[in-house]
Amino acid sequence: MGRLSSVLLKGLGAVVLAVVVLSVVATIVGIALSVIAAVLSLVLTLAVLSLVVLTAVGLFSLFGADSSAGSDSDTPAETRPDPEERVRSRYVDGDLDDEEFERELERVLGEETVGVDDVETDRSRRRHRERERR
Repeated sequence: MGRLSSVLLKGLGAVVLAVVVLSVVATIVGIALSVIAAVLSLVLTLAVLSLVVLTAVGLFSLFGADSSAGSDSDTPAETRPDPEERVRSRYVDGDLDDEEFERELERVLGEETVGVDDVETDRSRRRHRERERR
């Protein structure tokens, strides 16, 4: 039985060794899969969070507290800039050259005098003097 017991011990040792090796391999594979799952979870979380932030920014810009970006009809007439002043500020900013400035100024002044019944105010006299100086 000496020989049989030695074969049995070698076989049992081989089985134990195989179980240990398989356990180590399974542990390594499990760790790798958990790291991959954690990275995917992080990427997915960041993607969802960025969508939420982008949606919030979009909604805030659409419905934000800054209502001055709306149309001029929301603002009272006293706070709206004079059309002549708008043309002058566009000229000063460099948006209009000399010829465009003259055309726009005459158009604005022409719109203001329509329906006035030729009543000349101090303001219109001042504008006429300014135009004559140029």
